[in-house]
Amino acid sequence: MTYDELKAEIAGYLHRTNLTTEILTFITKAEQRIGRDARLLENRVQATVTPSSGVAALPTRFAEMRRISTGSGASLVILEAVPARAGNNYGTSGKSVAYYLSEQIYLLPANDTDIDIDYYEYPEPLAGAAGSATRPIMSRYKSLYVSAAMMEGLLFVQDFEAYGIWAQKYTAEVSQANKAAAEAYTPKTTTAYNFRAAAPRGA
Repeated sequence: MTYDELKAEIAGYLHRTNLTTEILTFITKAEQRIGRDARLLENRVQATVTPSSGVAALPTRFAEMRRISTGSGASLVILEAVPARAGNNYGTSGKSVAYYLSEQIYLLPANDTDIDIDYYEYPEPLAGAAGSATRPIMSRYKSLYVSAAMMEGLLFVQDFEAYGIWAQKYTAEVSQANKAAAEAYTPKTTTAYNFRAAAPRGA
């Protein structure tokens, strides 16, 4: 699906021909919604960042952190909140942790060693792109983009009954997509069977 095809499909579902400009906003908001809700292979990124005095900038379009590790592969504990008296609680015990706030990553104890981050990002915006442009998530999960944009469009035209239907559709699609992605991350287990040849008759 291309950007132009997405805009045309939304206009068709809304049965409106006078929302050309507004549909661009619907799509932008849909991308933000997908970025908040979807945790897919297509929006998972791995990168290396270099801190300065224990602080590094979060990547552009950052959505959620999965893992932070040192160059040697050791994982850092990711705190869900800014620690109280951080300098007293961490560092002296030798426990390395990280937290992120205001678009920055903070390491405790502070150091400038490269760190590897594994995170989810918001989709690359389509706004301003050529009509033929596409995105990995949009290509694989076309209906996810359409449903999210339709929710925004139906809120705009105040068709709340139809909004509820599309919201249910979107929720189901996100759940299914996230489940498929989670299964792709989970190592598959195999069962080994040992077969022993039967003893010859009369043995």
